[in-house]
Amino acid sequence: MASLLRTRNLIRPVLSQVRSLNLQEYQSKGLMGKYGVTIQPFLMASSGEEASEQAKVMLTEKGAEEIVLKAQILAGGRGKGTFSSGLKGGVKLSTNPSEIGDLTSQMIGYNLVTKQTKPEGSPVRNVMVAKALNIVKETYLAIVLDRGYGGPVIIASPDGGVDIEEVAERTPERVHKIPVDIFDGISEDAALDLARKLEFEGDAVTGYCNIQLLLH
Repeated sequence: MASLLRTRNLIRPVLSQVRSLNLQEYQSKGLMGKYGVTIQPFLMASSGEEASEQAKVMLTEKGAEEIVLKAQILAGGRGKGTFSSGLKGGVKLSTNPSEIGDLTSQMIGYNLVTKQTKPEGSPVRNVMVAKALNIVKETYLAIVLDRGYGGPVIIASPDGGVDIEEVAERTPERVHKIPVDIFDGISEDAALDLARKLEFEGDAVTGYCNIQLLLH
């Protein structure tokens, strides 16, 4: 009996960390919109026919002058990716609903290969049919969990629209890291300081600060 008790005392449950928070772009934007963060209007589709109809709605009812069609997978680099259907690029622009439908038919049900996927790519099951925006300035902003800081860290750069790894290697001084208190979030002063480092001007400073405070 004593031997059995000693054996039982040596047995300990093995706990492993499981990460279940894998959100695609449309899911993330849906959450941000729910909490007041400004996002571009969009609809979802899972077939070419549905995408064409959603494009018509965006153009006639949602104020879109042009549609941006975006394949949804859990990987970056979609715009430069290649589908197993032969289609090049997982992000397309068009003002023609029929073309949106045709492009979607070459995305749905096929694998999209990017530099962040496995060699065989990731299957595309739905697409985002969104209002295309006139991009004046692209900025990089991410909130990541950093073990070194023991909590969330904002990583930001005024040089958006390119790989942040390239920016960090080429001009590391233009990548800013700001630890965030997990309970208090980022302060208004810290948000204002980061807005200046990101080279925002005028009303864009206030707009950025409001978004940054809402993200926490």
